[in-house]
This record gives sequence, C-alpha cells and structure tokens, in this order.
Amino acid sequence: MLRITADVYSGRPNPVAEITDTAQARTTLRELTRDRTLFADPRSPEPPAGPLGLRGFWLETFDDELAHDLDVDSRLYLPAGAQAPGGRAAEVAEQLVTLAEWSPPPAAFAGPTLPLDASFREFLRTQLASSGRTSLQDRTEPAGGVKQEENAAVTCTIEVGAFNPGFWNNDSNVLYNNNCYNYASNWRTNTFAQPGRGCGSMYTQITCDEVARAALCDGMHHRFDCFPDNEAPRPLVALVVIPGGGDYHWYRKQKEGFWGHKPGGTAARNYDNSGNVIYDPETADRGPYTIFCGYFYGCNSQRQRIN
Repeated sequence: MLRITADVYSGRPNPVAEITDTAQARTTLRELTRDRTLFADPRSPEPPAGPLGLRGFWLETFDDELAHDLDVDSRLYLPAGAQAPGGRAAEVAEQLVTLAEWSPPPAAFAGPTLPLDASFREFLRTQLASSGRTSLQDRTEPAGGVKQEENAAVTCTIEVGAFNPGFWNNDSNVLYNNNCYNYASNWRTNTFAQPGRGCGSMYTQITCDEVARAALCDGMHHRFDCFPDNEAPRPLVALVVIPGGGDYHWYRKQKEGFWGHKPGGTAARNYDNSGNVIYDPETADRGPYTIFCGYFYGCNSQRQRIN
C-alpha cells in the first residue's frame, strides 16, 4: 500500500489518499521517485518548515519489499508550493493531486470527521499555482461572525509567556502530534487537540462561529470577558479560518510582543508566510487563512481540558 498525505492543514489532521493495489502502488511510486532530488533529505528528522497552506506531501509505503525493490525510504517528503525545489517538483505535485482520492485520515480523532468534497482538489491546485501565498490585497474579512471590536471600558489581566519554540520542536513525537490549538492553549497533549473535543461538543463545521463555540465550550472566553486570577495563566489568542470550511488556525501572543503559532505538525515559529515577525495577526500574511475571526482568552482549566 502507498499512503499519500497532503501536508496542508494546521488545526485538522491532514487529508490522506491510499493506493491499496500493490501493482498500482509500485508503478505510482516508481514514477514519482524518478528524480530523488525533489524529495527532502530522508535523514532529516523533520521536513522543511513550510508556510500556512500547502507545504508538501508525505509518501509512505507499508510493504518492505516495495521499499527495498525501488530502493526508497519507507517515508518520503515532497516539498511543494513556495518551498518546492524546482525542476519536476510542480509536475510531481500535480500528479499527486490528480491521482489521489482524498479523505479524512482513518481514526484521526474521536468525534465527527468532516468530509472532503471535490473542491479540496481544486484548493490544492490553487495552492500550487499561487505557491501557497496570498497577498494582502487578496485578503477577506468576515462580514459578521465572532470578531470583537476594541472595548476601552474593559481591562482584563492576561499572562504572556516567553517564546520557547524548542519546547514544541525538539522532540519529533511532540512536533508531529501537537497542533495550533495545542500551541494557543500552551498545553502539549500529543493528541492533535481539537476545539470542543475535551468538553464533549466538537465543532461540526469550519466557520468562525462554530470553531469559536467549540473553544468556548472547552473553557475559552471572548476577549474582554475576563477570567479571575485563579484561572492564570490567561493567554491572549487569535482565531482564523480558510473560506469555505477547509481548516482553522490559532495564534498566541508572546512576552516579546510578537505572536507565535504552530501550523499543524510543523515547527512552532513567530513569523508569517512572508517571513515577517508577527506583531499583528490581523495584518500578517496568513496564506489561505484569510478570515480573521477574533481574539480570545485561554485559561488554566481550559488548557487542561483540551484533548
């Protein structure tokens, strides 16, 4: 079997496609690996740190004879979009998008799994064409939703921790199994935590209102809805989503004045898709996550509830 995983999401587990026919898997893998220079160094403990949006594709074989006969590692990573190495990389990525029948990963997490419709393949193609970037002029903001306006009459005490990316990045198990919601909550669960799963009422679609509802169920508050001191630490976080219900992403404010984030199973960082340090998540280059939903507070009981 050959499993292809699109490394594209931040909050939700990444979509997968599986080729179970041995002969087809062998033919497909042989064609995709004709040029080994397109793939990341298999000796590297992690793929290149990509942007929000499409970063690349994982190829995994589950048959040691197949890996041996083709002289390939059992797990390969093809960088795509902005970090593609050039040459045939775009062609190979397009092949993967076209041949795959994408679906949510099996047993990815308890609770409702949102189906992937035909628009997902077109979303991947758009990401390839745009190198995974979206210009400031192309950004959209919600007409309504949960975004809050500044409220000068209310002052809430928050805690901002020092930026410590090594806490998330230096162990491969932690790196791959914690996502943006873990980072925003500042709590490692190694379960790819999902809003609402901890309280038993996970989101049912990817919209500002629904993801926010699930996070509030876990114990978050809207900005300016203060927590008491016994709920410290109380971080300030921000939520964004992809138009059309693809995925969500969270940011957390840091002591140094900038914002940190962790796109899915990739490295925590403090810069945006243009490589700029994030001092304002509303104006940062967020790639396809163009809908800014608003600001929230986490709290101690919320972070211990997430799952």
